[in-house]
Amino acid sequence: MTQPKVSVIVPVYNAEKYLERCISSLQNQTLKEIEIILVDDASTDSSGQICNQKASEDCRIKVIHKTNEGAGMARNTALKAATGKYIGFVDSDDYVDCEMFSCLFEKAERFDADLVISGVLFVDGNMFSEAGECIRKIYFEQDTHFETEEELKELRMGIVGALPEEPDDSKYGMSIWKNLFRRDIIEANHIRFQSEREMLSEDALFLVDYIACIKKATGISEAFYYYCRNEDSISKSYKKDRFEKSLVFVNELEKRFNKDIAPEQYQVYINRFWQAMCRVICSQEILYAKEHNIPDADVKRRLQEVCTNTLTVSVLKSFPIGKLPVKQRIFAYAMRYRLYHVLKILVGLRSR
Repeated sequence: MTQPKVSVIVPVYNAEKYLERCISSLQNQTLKEIEIILVDDASTDSSGQICNQKASEDCRIKVIHKTNEGAGMARNTALKAATGKYIGFVDSDDYVDCEMFSCLFEKAERFDADLVISGVLFVDGNMFSEAGECIRKIYFEQDTHFETEEELKELRMGIVGALPEEPDDSKYGMSIWKNLFRRDIIEANHIRFQSEREMLSEDALFLVDYIACIKKATGISEAFYYYCRNEDSISKSYKKDRFEKSLVFVNELEKRFNKDIAPEQYQVYINRFWQAMCRVICSQEILYAKEHNIPDADVKRRLQEVCTNTLTVSVLKSFPIGKLPVKQRIFAYAMRYRLYHVLKILVGLRSR
């Protein structure tokens, strides 16, 4: 078999309800010269058997069964087995448009791009959306290239955060699964995922590390990736240690940016990320507490941990909150002045 044009890596853990949909969307790609690497991370449901069955039906599918270590380590295992010129990542409970990898591959080849960034379709939107809602998010109105050293630095910072007046908290999106990467660059620079058991946003860190090693990135106006929220979304996305892991992520991020970017350049991006992360954590704490009938005193104590943290206090004091979009601005002021009852009202209004 000739070298695949793209290796698509899918970490799998207890995804039996969604796995066939995901795999079928990859088998139906108009780009036929792909390999699909399914990494069963010691699933306790029928996911492993589904992977094996699909592999027996399609020679392009490879299956790896491993001990449970999380999605990041599963992706690292797959990277060792991948043979494609390019690498794509898909989560097992999501699916993709049939044109996705054909388009990303064509753009990478046409523009000699080491990274291609596309948009995403949020199925059921976000934690506050209506069931069945699909929100299309693109980051570029037209083909946009990052080639100079300064442009690539701006891309790295914009992956993590944004300027205060910009509408989104991440200018270019932090996720890996809407992008296409060159495998030879990943291998030459020994770029790997860190465990999500140690820090949050390990895929964003992978993306930042990767961009630091490339010569050109291209953003496109299409969106192909269907990011799906399911009926267990709040319970699944809620992590009690999200705040602590986010602190570790910020520390790792600053270490990387400090190597070649001045603090006065990157700090505003990190601060935008941090106030946004605190907003997400507070919202999830409130929603999770409502779903599980957690006492108000316990919720308040958790919100206090977030809002009185040294980094949070410093960011909310120095960040130009007044430049944020209106809803974000109100939430940020409520966190700054520790108006916990107001935070609950704001989350309640959005979740109706």
